[in-house]
Amino acid sequence: MFSRNLSLLFLFFLLISKTTAGQSTVHARKEFKNLARAYHTNRISADKYLDSTYSLTQQLVSEGTEFKTQELVGLLSLYKDIAWGKKEYGSSRVKYFRALVDNAEIFGQTGAAMYYNEKLSQELGKNGKIRPLLVDVFKIKAFNEQGLYDKVISTYNDKKEYIKHLPEQLRNNKTDNVNGMYAIDILAVAIEAYIKTRDTTAVYRTALLADQIGNMLKRKYPINRQHMLYNDFYALVRHHDIALLEKNQIKVGILLDSLQTLKTTYNDQPMSFIEVPLYQMKMDYFLVLKNLDSARFYIKKLASLPNFFKSQQPILDEYKAQLQAAQGNFQGGYTSLASALAHERKAKAVLMAEMDTLLYAYTEAENAKVELRKSEEIKQQRTNWLVLISIAASIFILTIYLIMIYRSRKARTQVEALNNVANMQIIAMEEAKHQAVREEQQRLGQDLHDGLSSSIAAIRYQLEIIMMDTNESALKNKLSMLLHETENAYKAARNKSHEWFRAGDEQQEQSFEKQIKLLTDSSLPDSRYNKTIQIDNNSLISVDMDTRIALLRIIQEAITNIIKHAKAKNVSILIYEEEDTLLLTISDDGIGLDEKKSRNGNSTMGLQSIRRRVQSLNGETKIHSDANGTEITVSIRLATWLAQ
Repeated sequence: MFSRNLSLLFLFFLLISKTTAGQSTVHARKEFKNLARAYHTNRISADKYLDSTYSLTQQLVSEGTEFKTQELVGLLSLYKDIAWGKKEYGSSRVKYFRALVDNAEIFGQTGAAMYYNEKLSQELGKNGKIRPLLVDVFKIKAFNEQGLYDKVISTYNDKKEYIKHLPEQLRNNKTDNVNGMYAIDILAVAIEAYIKTRDTTAVYRTALLADQIGNMLKRKYPINRQHMLYNDFYALVRHHDIALLEKNQIKVGILLDSLQTLKTTYNDQPMSFIEVPLYQMKMDYFLVLKNLDSARFYIKKLASLPNFFKSQQPILDEYKAQLQAAQGNFQGGYTSLASALAHERKAKAVLMAEMDTLLYAYTEAENAKVELRKSEEIKQQRTNWLVLISIAASIFILTIYLIMIYRSRKARTQVEALNNVANMQIIAMEEAKHQAVREEQQRLGQDLHDGLSSSIAAIRYQLEIIMMDTNESALKNKLSMLLHETENAYKAARNKSHEWFRAGDEQQEQSFEKQIKLLTDSSLPDSRYNKTIQIDNNSLISVDMDTRIALLRIIQEAITNIIKHAKAKNVSILIYEEEDTLLLTISDDGIGLDEKKSRNGNSTMGLQSIRRRVQSLNGETKIHSDANGTEITVSIRLATWLAQ
């Protein structure tokens, strides 16, 4: 079995270029600039530019050339302007998000991959290509790579009813082959999870469903050669895993030979995505049979392949350890196993950080849904009462008038609610400023305890010594009075230091992400807007309170514009850190900004306010708007805040 590498196999399948050594990002940037120059000088058409640029992104990913997400967004800015410039470029808009998804997925940028996967799914829907499983394919693979098999099974169960009906839908041509391929991908991961959790019944049941979908796809052969290869490959892998489960080594060997023949049957297709799991399965097979020469041969073959998978090096070291142990070289086996564990820990640490953020986002989203549902129920009850009152009035003209007034004031009411909530949140955040005062109070209390109290104690000690050394009654009486007053001063200073220190304690402030969710939930009801909010709290650790308030005001202004002008249904907010830069993206699918105002360099008061706030933070604001919506991107250097 090869579950450790399963999460990236389908991405390799989509990348049709053959794998070669990755070129430098400097050279890649030049290629993007050359294409842009050719377009601007009319040497190539818009269609040619779009096709060539997308092909370049696919080639670079397949060659292992990694870009940070924001850098690739910048390189594709001209592509985006052209693709969203005409309605007929729908497929190019899909490819734009596909390029960002591929780059983020293969190079482990989980947050960006999740965000752009959702964007890709939405864009496919606009082009009439419904992909109900697209986002779930990414989720289930991320859970599998982390070893969260219960989450894998839970995600599969959420889509099981849809997948169960796919064989019939494929037979009746009610869905296309791509949805079948996504289902095969999800079922492959689910089978691995059931094997890991030792649920044999579920393994056979899930494998049977995968066979049914695969057979329906085979009835459509010849179809896309890549789809045929992928379907045949996973059919053999399913039966291989079941043969392993049944400990039928003869059948395992036959299936491995069949997998090998795929390289001949589909010699017109890139096969690199098959070689890693195939060599892994063969090494397992030969180690069980104690055929050490064959196992050594395939270990060398695996070592010669490019290292794309995060876990590829730990797997290779583990096999080396097994081979050396089988040969009696336990010292060498121990060294290889230690190397495998070191590489595995490093890969797991990176993945754990990504998954913690991802799982937290899912948990918060589920909690928000419950609260939104309760809020909508209350709103519905109020609406019912308004309807009853309107009917009781029985005056048709007055009813129409009231409805018109209600509709005209609805947007203003939302904006007022937004301002009220935002102001309350800002007051709460301003309260956090007193933390600094309380910390200073604690410091003064500590200084009072350690400094003044200690000095008074020393004076008291000296007075006691003097009293012991003198025999004069009058002097002793005076010293006794001084000693009493000193004792009172010591107690007062000590009590005051404790009082100040205790006064410094305070409750934890509400997280910035929860404040953003409260802001959007209050102003953008779930009944009218689909909201996507991705916020990386770790990126806000070094952000001071004044800057957080400014960010909240920027989001407030943007949402106000959406409510007033955009007529949007989908709103997205993304906050994350890339290198030393905090990035805030707010986008909607509304009608866009007024073209006349844009040409004259004018903008709404809200956008002017956003620009001023960002300038005060030494940041940059980019606004892209057309008939398909508006996207505001704010970038602020974190290093600037740290320096301040």
